[in-house]
Amino acid sequence: MATVMYIPEHQQNRFAMRAVINYCMQEYKTFDNKSKRQLISGVNCDGANAFQEFMATKKVYGKNNGFFFYHYAQSFSPKEKITPEQAHEIALEFAEKAWSGHEVLVTTHCDREHIHSHFVINSVGFESGKKLRQSPSTLKHLRKLSDEICIAHGLSVLQPYQDGKNSISSREYRARLKGNSWKDKLAKDIDKAMEFSSSKDEFIRSMSILGYHMTWTDKRKYLTFHCPNGKSCRNIKLHDEKYLKDNIERELFQREFPGGEKLPTGWEDSCELYEQHLRERALSKAGMQRTADSYSDIGSGVSSLVGAISKIVDNDSEDPDERRKRIEADENGTALGTILGLGIGMATNAANDSQKDSHEDEPDYEQEEYKTREEILHEIFGADDYDYDDYYDSEDEDEDEGFSISM
Repeated sequence: MATVMYIPEHQQNRFAMRAVINYCMQEYKTFDNKSKRQLISGVNCDGANAFQEFMATKKVYGKNNGFFFYHYAQSFSPKEKITPEQAHEIALEFAEKAWSGHEVLVTTHCDREHIHSHFVINSVGFESGKKLRQSPSTLKHLRKLSDEICIAHGLSVLQPYQDGKNSISSREYRARLKGNSWKDKLAKDIDKAMEFSSSKDEFIRSMSILGYHMTWTDKRKYLTFHCPNGKSCRNIKLHDEKYLKDNIERELFQREFPGGEKLPTGWEDSCELYEQHLRERALSKAGMQRTADSYSDIGSGVSSLVGAISKIVDNDSEDPDERRKRIEADENGTALGTILGLGIGMATNAANDSQKDSHEDEPDYEQEEYKTREEILHEIFGADDYDYDDYYDSEDEDEDEGFSISM
C-alpha cells in the first residue's frame, strides 16, 4: 500500500529549492542495486538538470517570487512486494497525471526498508506561465489518484482517509522516513507486547517491562502511553484503528475467554503469533517432562542394581573360590554403578542445558524479580537533513495534523 504526503517547505527561495532538490537526488539514496540504475527522472524536464530548468521557466515568465516549489512524497509499506524500479515507474505515472503542465523532479529512495518517491514541482507552469494553486482538498485528490494507480498495478491501498482524524503530520512523516519516529517505535512495542499478552494485566505488565506507563481507565475514551523518552501519546495518534481502546480491550478479552464469539479487532496477526507462542511453550514443557521421566527410570534401575549388590553378605565360612567370585562381582558392580552414575550426571547436565535453552526461548515470568530489566527485555522481546537549518522540526504531541498551505 502507498500513501501520499505533502511536505511543507516554509522557506521559499532559490536556495531552499536547490537544497531540497539536492537532498532528493542523493546518489546513495537513489541508486537501485537490482536494476543498477539511478532512479532520477523528470516529467516535462530533465531530472538531472531540474533546478536549472525550474529557474529558467521562472525567468521567462518573470515569476521569481512567492512560492518557488512544492514537495510531495509517495511511500510504500515495507510489506508491499514491490521493487524500487516498479515504484519509480508508478511515481512517474502519478506525477504525469497529478501535475500536468508543470515540471516535476521524480526521485525514488531505496535506502530504507520502505521504498518511497519524492516529487519536487515547479510552481510556475512551463506552458501557461501560471502558478500552481492548491487547497486543503488537493491532498485528498492526490491520494485518491495514487490509490487508483496502485490498484491498476495490483497493489494494496490504505483505508479511506478521514478528515484529520487519522492523518499523519508532515513532521511525523519525515521522521518515519528517516527511521527515528518515537511514535512508530511505540506502535512496534505495543505490537510486541500484544504477542505475549492474554489479558489486560499482562499487557500492562509487558508494556511496563519495555519502559512504558499507561493511563487506562473506564472513564477515559483513549489510552495514554507515557514513553521512556518522557513524551506521552494517546492511542488515537498512532493512526491505526487496531490501537483504539475498544479494539485492544476486545482482543484481550477474547484471548482471556476464548470460548465466546470471535469478533474482528485488527489484531488477528498478533493473536496468531500469541497462539503459536502458547503451542511452542506447551511442546517445550512436554519435552522436558518426557526427559525427566526417562532419567527417573534410569535412576530407579541403578538403585535396584546397587541394592542387589549390597545384599551380598561377607561370610567367612564360604568357600575361597566362591569368596573370590563374590568379591569380583562386588567390584564389577561398584565399577558399573560408578559408570552409570557418571552417565546420569552427564544426562542431568544435558537436561539442565536443555531446560536453560528452553527458558531462553520462552520467558519464565515467575523468576522475573531476580533478573535485571535488560535481561527481561532480551528474553521477551528479543538521516539525513537538508542543507538549511529549519528543515527538520522535532515531533510534538500537539502538532498540527492537517494539511495547510498559505499562498
